[in-house]
Amino acid sequence: MYTKICYSDIQKIAVVVNDEIISEYDINERIKLITFSSEIKNNNLRNKVLNLLIDEKIKIQESKKIGISISNKDIERGINIIEKQNNMDKGQLKIKLKEKNISIHTLTEQITGEILWQKLLSRKILPQIAVTENELEEALKIEKNNLKIINTKFNLSQIIFEKKLKINDKKIYKSIKNINNCPDFEKKGKLLGAKISTNLGDININDTPKIIKNALNKLNIGDKTNLITTSNGIQIFMICDIKVVDSSKQKNKVRQQIARKKIFNLSKKYLDDIKRNSVIDIRQ
Repeated sequence: MYTKICYSDIQKIAVVVNDEIISEYDINERIKLITFSSEIKNNNLRNKVLNLLIDEKIKIQESKKIGISISNKDIERGINIIEKQNNMDKGQLKIKLKEKNISIHTLTEQITGEILWQKLLSRKILPQIAVTENELEEALKIEKNNLKIINTKFNLSQIIFEKKLKINDKKIYKSIKNINNCPDFEKKGKLLGAKISTNLGDININDTPKIIKNALNKLNIGDKTNLITTSNGIQIFMICDIKVVDSSKQKNKVRQQIARKKIFNLSKKYLDDIKRNSVIDIRQ
């Protein structure tokens, strides 16, 4: 019975893409591969996988049309990368696929599509990618406004009081007013009855909640925030040190982000154009 089902799937055509067939067997095998390699459940995957296979078929056809090829070494290298990413020994992936009764051809076809498409983009799209200084400056302004460009690490000490305590703001501010170093600040917090009074180490300002980030962003080394009420309690921070990331590194990071976005948009447009000029016959 099992053999008949597989044979039936192999023979049943799901879609024809420019005279090349994608069968129900191809779809089922790719679903098995996807569910094997991820936590995705095999629920309503067929249409997504069908569209994925159509795109893959078109990418392979277009690559071959303009003379881009792939070697067995390329495929083996791709398999080795997957194994390393999943902490597998060399050759283990093929063994596991065999254990799960998944065709190795399904994996090699997926790798072939990915590698050929990357080679195609390198030839057709990457030469078009350029990030101008104006684009970079505009992006840096936006990043700065979002506080992302200020990739600053603050070495912080914090004092946290229980919310249920009746806090005398004036008394606390007066007692810490003349403190100019973090160890003394932490000691004073304990004397004032704080539930936590400690150094937090180096903290990226962008990883802190907005209310704390806004308070810290206005301060310098040795400064203290006002009392801030959060879910953790009533908090006050002191800045022990400030480290700012090299701006040239930040510029390169933003430049790469712009380039990646351009590559994504142009490659999507390129694929859409190819699909419009393809004959795709989906069978029901």
